[in-house]
Parts: sequence; structure tokens; C-alpha cells
Amino acid sequence: MTAPTRSLDLAVALAQYREGLPELADVELEHRAAAVAALPGWFAGELRRAIDAERESRRLAADRPARSRTARVAAGAVVAGAAPAALAGQAMAEHVDRVPQALLYSPAVAVGLVAVVVGGARLARWVDDHRHPLAVDVDEDDLDPYGRELLARVRAGRRARGEVC
Repeated sequence: MTAPTRSLDLAVALAQYREGLPELADVELEHRAAAVAALPGWFAGELRRAIDAERESRRLAADRPARSRTARVAAGAVVAGAAPAALAGQAMAEHVDRVPQALLYSPAVAVGLVAVVVGGARLARWVDDHRHPLAVDVDEDDLDPYGRELLARVRAGRRARGEVC
């Protein structure tokens, strides 16, 4: 009769552990992840999965405001560029009869638009990199096989994005 009680106790302990994770600060969550990373066994694997799920939910929750912030930055750029564009359009309308038609639709306009798009993408990437700096690698000798596999996946993802590992 001790086996069902023990498994029930582990399930209750695991449920309590999962319930406590959302209230933790990010630093405390990382401390718990480091403490659990080297532990062997089924229960430690379940704890690691619970921590990973909490990290993922926090990452997804953090990405949502970033998108709205990016939209606000883009809207601000449009609003800031609206006045100069209106003034340039008005000046062009006044002197349209003196300007050759080929210059009105110049390739410079297309190059400028491409430069704005590329510059905006790089600015968004720069802001994202500064909001989420690279994590410090842990010592691989302290990790169990699951931790080593997770670390390898993280490093492969960084290499795929062109980040220095």
C-alpha cells in the first residue's frame, strides 16, 4: 500500500510546485532551474518540464507587448514622416509642370523605400536584442542528459540565428 501513497504524494508535490512557479520572479525561476538541472530521476525531469513550461509561457507573454511596441514605433515613424512627405508633395505639385516625368517616379524613390524597410527591420532587431540579452552558458558537467540536450538545442538555435555561441 505504500506505492500508491508515494505516487500520490509525488503528484501532489508536483502540482504544488507547478502552482508556485507563476508567482516567482525571473531570477528565482532561474535559481530553481539551476538547482533542478543536475538532479537525476523521473521527478526531477518533471520539475524541469514544469520550469520549461513556465519559461515558455513567460516568453510568449513577453513577446506580445513587443509586437504592439513595434507597431507603435512604426506608427510613430509614419506620423513623423507624414509632415515632410506632405510638404514635399505640395512643393512637387506646385512645380510639377517644370519637372520631367521621368524624375517624378525616380528609382531613387524605390531605393529610399527599400532603405527605410531594411533600416526599420534592423532597428527592430536591435531593440529586441537589447530587450533580451544572451544568457550566460552553464557548465555542461553539471547537467544531466536532458539538460545537455536542451543546451545543445539552444546553442543550435543561436547558431542558426547567427549569434555568437
